[in-house]
Amino acid sequence: MKVKLDGVQETLLIPLIARAVETKKANPRINDKNAVEVVNKIDYDFSKFEKASSQQGVIARTMILDRETQRFVEERPDGICIAIGCGLDTRYHRICHKNITWYNLDFPDVIALRNKVLDEGNQIKSIGKSALDASWPLEVTEQNKAVLIILEGILMYFTEEEVIQLLAMLKEHFPGCTILAEIMNPFIATQSKHHDTVKKTSAVFKWGIRSGKDMEKMCDGLRFVREWNLFDELTDQGFFFKIAPKLPLIRNINNKIVLLRMESR
Repeated sequence: MKVKLDGVQETLLIPLIARAVETKKANPRINDKNAVEVVNKIDYDFSKFEKASSQQGVIARTMILDRETQRFVEERPDGICIAIGCGLDTRYHRICHKNITWYNLDFPDVIALRNKVLDEGNQIKSIGKSALDASWPLEVTEQNKAVLIILEGILMYFTEEEVIQLLAMLKEHFPGCTILAEIMNPFIATQSKHHDTVKKTSAVFKWGIRSGKDMEKMCDGLRFVREWNLFDELTDQGFFFKIAPKLPLIRNINNKIVLLRMESR
């Protein structure tokens, strides 16, 4: 199946091939057979992404987000998970999802591609709209349930104004929600043309922030809980990843996963 994706949409193929490559290793840190199957279905030159060192970061963030999503599900088994900018992620299938209600949100062409390459039946509800389309929250019809918002690999492609806009939408429609977000350091956000995979697309990083704590200033009622540096999941992956987390200059510019909570009304 030939695919034609441009700009930010094309970047969804980067974590897809990273998860597929990891799954096929002798001792994989994640198991994503769906990713392997999807890669085999798509006619695309994945070779330009396959040996990128940034794949390690993709696997680290996947491990953290899978773990913390599972934690939410264990605590709120009848809650709602909303993956904003879901791409071709298959997190729902990697966790024990119990009675969770799962929504995937992405551009219409991405959702159309998901429907062609992933057999998900009625298990997952899909919304084919931009994350900044003010109407999409109205399609989440369940009431009075705990909500987890997952923002993986998306915020760095927004402007700061757009991040603020999205947070305001979440505050209005999902008060009390939990948010898991990947953030990028401002310096790295200026380096799109040097990133080993993103530079091979037309996508451009637009926004970065030093700490999840600083995000409290972007939305009244948003509270920082904690954050995880991606390096902390990689200390067993060779000399560089063993040393790098101990060097503040390098550690501080690495991507992080942030846990935030929106105050209830």
